[in-house]
Amino acid sequence: MSRFFATLLAAAAVAQVSSVQADTLVYDDALAPGFANYSYNAMVNLAATSPVHSGMQSIAFAPSAYGAFKVASMALLNTATTPRLHFWFYGSVAQCQALSILLERNFSGMDGQIGTTGALSAYVNCSALAMPHWVEVTADLTAAPVAYSGNFDRFSLFNGSGGNPGTMYVDDIALLAPANDLIFRNGFEGSAVPPPACGMTIQHGVTVTPAPGDAMVSDVFDWCDASGKPREAVLAHNDQTGANAGVYANHGGSLQQFSYRMPDNSTRTASITTYGNGGYGGFGYVVSHSAWQSDGYCNGDDSPLGYSFSGTWSRVFEGRHHAIFRFQQNYQRHCGPNPNPPTTLVPVTIDWIFSSGRDNPVWAITYDMSAIAQDFLFDDSRAPYGELNIDGSGGNNIDGVAWGDRYQFTSTGATPLTLASSWTWSAPNTVPFVKEWIASSNATMGLVQTQTIGQHDAGGGRNPYYLDVTAYWGKTSANGNACGADKMPCPDAWPYQANAYSIGAGANANARLTWGAQYGFLGQASYASNQTIVPDPDNGPYLSGWPRQSYSVYVVLGPHSTLPVEAQRGQVENAQSLTLSASVGSVATTGPAGVNRMDTISYAPAGYDPIRGALTFVGASNALDANIAVGNGSLTNPLIIVRGYTGANYPGTVRLNGTALAMDADYFPSLRGAPDNELWITLNRSLMGTNNRLQITP
Repeated sequence: MSRFFATLLAAAAVAQVSSVQADTLVYDDALAPGFANYSYNAMVNLAATSPVHSGMQSIAFAPSAYGAFKVASMALLNTATTPRLHFWFYGSVAQCQALSILLERNFSGMDGQIGTTGALSAYVNCSALAMPHWVEVTADLTAAPVAYSGNFDRFSLFNGSGGNPGTMYVDDIALLAPANDLIFRNGFEGSAVPPPACGMTIQHGVTVTPAPGDAMVSDVFDWCDASGKPREAVLAHNDQTGANAGVYANHGGSLQQFSYRMPDNSTRTASITTYGNGGYGGFGYVVSHSAWQSDGYCNGDDSPLGYSFSGTWSRVFEGRHHAIFRFQQNYQRHCGPNPNPPTTLVPVTIDWIFSSGRDNPVWAITYDMSAIAQDFLFDDSRAPYGELNIDGSGGNNIDGVAWGDRYQFTSTGATPLTLASSWTWSAPNTVPFVKEWIASSNATMGLVQTQTIGQHDAGGGRNPYYLDVTAYWGKTSANGNACGADKMPCPDAWPYQANAYSIGAGANANARLTWGAQYGFLGQASYASNQTIVPDPDNGPYLSGWPRQSYSVYVVLGPHSTLPVEAQRGQVENAQSLTLSASVGSVATTGPAGVNRMDTISYAPAGYDPIRGALTFVGASNALDANIAVGNGSLTNPLIIVRGYTGANYPGTVRLNGTALAMDADYFPSLRGAPDNELWITLNRSLMGTNNRLQITP
């Protein structure tokens, strides 16, 4: 049996424990018992030996005009128990675009179509197959375009092009059970509150194998974004060891896959890479570098990858529309201010925060150095760190990078990106961010801080005395090369690493992405920050990097054409213009200084929680009458947290400017019980202007 189906059946076993239907195997090196080949107008080989996705064999088929690879079940199937068709496809752009998924049912010896024809391009980005390769397809048969619920016993990949597209391949076919929703389909909230159509779905402890990659026990989060389209994130538990270690042992603790809908309604899945020192690691783990390394004061690697250390995980909050998943570990530091330093351990807490109605999860971190003497560490922070195949392929070169500290940098000119690319670093900037993109496959990934750079330091070349990034602020490549013979800044001077070191010899497809901070950001009582307003070789002003550091960023993946990083940056900028008030209840003015911290910070502006990117109030007897004044632009689908909400039920009414809102449509609520006692709401509205009255009554 192939590793894929061993994984699939293990996941099914987990589902069965939770009283959820099991998956149905259709093809694994051969058709499973009870299934037969009913193909027509097509040459079909059920035992092709190359290419193969897993195991020893795959299915090769070459349909002529209006032919199909068709599978018949000897038993009646039903979408209530197997609503999802899953398989792997190998072919070209044209072959992918020629195919459609059809469901049929045998009536007295005659096969008749049921449901609607579903183009394969609705489930996979066909344009990414410029070079044929294996892509994963998961088709929800109950949703558009097929949109069928009921019995069936035939399914086909139908060539509707009218031509002869040539030979293509499929492998590892299964009919999958409903998503393993351990929260809303097991009586979590009682029968009085049915599961929402577009709510948070969380699968606990299922084994997921990214393509390609390690089989890792994970929690899987599904939600609907600001456009009402599905998104999915797979977080691998950090208490295991993957089989494919790469350079480091893979203990998980990271984002392994992220899926979202493209403008053409196809699904793109960005999964792990398998090359380089970050191979198999995914995205979102810890990496720090030490300035002591240049003095040779290290007893080991000065910047080990965080996924190489095991840790613990916990489900901090699971609600109807919101969730917090936490990783914790002791991150090893091998460098110090003197020769032969002892290894020290930095406790790290990372929270992933997901919200219905919002595109981008929040990634929040706390480094706790309180048990280490100040000035012992002289470290930066590159977390979140990692790499994904951002366009679902991994075979296309990066076309550009952009970032922001006090000024906005973007590469310009011809693509793909190389160290000879032109650039501009001239527009003023307030919210730190970094992004990279592939124009040819319409993909981008980026990070956006939840605060301005003046509120929390970010970015900056590692050593201001060696490579001073501020020297290029307000300039473009027309002012001269930034690194000797290269137009682009020297890779070691990029304030956020991105794929800097991967393009040293030319264009490269490695979509590594990292955050960035100055040396001393971790551990020094006073370090040269990146918050200066004018170019300054010494950087500054000087800030404290001890005893703790906490910050949050949005993790952004989406089509490059929609500029999702710029949109998220704009939302953080607009949040700075907020004025919150309340006539019933009050505005929260302080809160935890970071995840897993007891000390507090003052919110700026009042009510804005930068750890979660939320507008925060305190209820009065489970009621709130508040106003959200937006000084600049609009605020799209804000996350609102009401503290002191002790009610066992959802609010009786939620009104915006006097109009009652519909639960699970106009607003997406979650109850967070004791000891937190909070009501979380994503408001499915865009707020503008000074009058946005929000009323919540029990």
